[in-house]
Amino acid sequence: MSRTCPLLTLLMFAPLAVADEKSEGAKVYAKAVPSVVWVHSKRDAGLATGSGSLVDLDRRLVLTNYHVVLDNPSAKVFFPHFRDSQPVAEKDYYRDRAKRLAIDARVIAVDKKADLAILRLDSVPEKTEAIPLASASPDPGDSVHSIGSAGKSDALFGYVKGSVRQVYKKEWKAEVAPKKVATFEAKVVETDSPTNPGDSGGPLLNEKGELVGVTQGGAIKAQLVSTFIDVSEVKKLLTARAVKDIKAEKPVVRVVREKALPIADGAKLFKDETVAASYEALGDLFKKDIDVMIETHAKAPEARYEEVKAASPTKRTELFREWTLNRMEKQGVNSIGILICNDPKSLYVEVSPDAVKQFPEGFAGKLRDAVIKGLKDGKPDDSLKEAIKLIQDNRGKGK
Repeated sequence: MSRTCPLLTLLMFAPLAVADEKSEGAKVYAKAVPSVVWVHSKRDAGLATGSGSLVDLDRRLVLTNYHVVLDNPSAKVFFPHFRDSQPVAEKDYYRDRAKRLAIDARVIAVDKKADLAILRLDSVPEKTEAIPLASASPDPGDSVHSIGSAGKSDALFGYVKGSVRQVYKKEWKAEVAPKKVATFEAKVVETDSPTNPGDSGGPLLNEKGELVGVTQGGAIKAQLVSTFIDVSEVKKLLTARAVKDIKAEKPVVRVVREKALPIADGAKLFKDETVAASYEALGDLFKKDIDVMIETHAKAPEARYEEVKAASPTKRTELFREWTLNRMEKQGVNSIGILICNDPKSLYVEVSPDAVKQFPEGFAGKLRDAVIKGLKDGKPDDSLKEAIKLIQDNRGKGK
């Protein structure tokens, strides 16, 4: 009896261990997808979309295809957002939140011959890592993994597994825009991975999650034959002067939240029930892409307190604007900031350039006056309620 127990235990538990094990493809995808982007580039006839990948965190560099951006000087990119450890795949989620989620990028270098482009981002999301480049090209028979956002799919950041067919030098022609045909020549990785328009620019990865190629496109008259620009061509572009001259710096981190920012009442001006009701209203505004920061402070920052205290009214306004903008940037607020300080008594209201378009002319002044009135009357709760009501009532009334 004692001899059979170990065998029974093995038979009972071995399948469970296998079932819990992630596939190699799932591991590669989970590791790489936070660094894959959806690229938007303007065209005369509308908008072109493609894919890309963050390849240098310190310099905020994204790799994509030349034919995704063409000769545009700029683009916008979206990093994936996550829900239950999986990227949100619905395109409308990103379109509806474009003002908060889209990151501006400049096209700093292109290799038209190899169909590659490098973008430099204004910022990167928190805790994002760059995808490392492989030390060498893949070999025929190697397993590879690609991630992209096909235009004909309703989902973003899709995954495909494939095998390398061959690695070789190739010259070919492709239509990159209506009535515009480009000639490309580069070392390429040919795979049996199916690709679609929109996947262009996305990464081709080896089993270690390293970039071995960049999605270029699939052969129209062939089955399971797709072309990726080899990593060696990527390395050449990264050594171009326009890229090499960019200095590494501390990453500019973009804070992106999934809900409204809580009211920070450090000066204890408001009643708890007023703060709770106001936060609910701010949550509704947040869903409509109006993000608001409201902070009260008992005292100006110690490091600059004496400077603020002694400043002229004009200079004090400049200092409080700087403080407000810094707080908005740190909190990831992109619409409206209201900052109130008790010592010295000051108030600043900032409406961002993007948000100002949604409100009538002179709205920031009206908002400031409403807050000041409540504070002067000794009714700070009324000032908070009136400020939020003004934002609600005037949203969407801009020119």
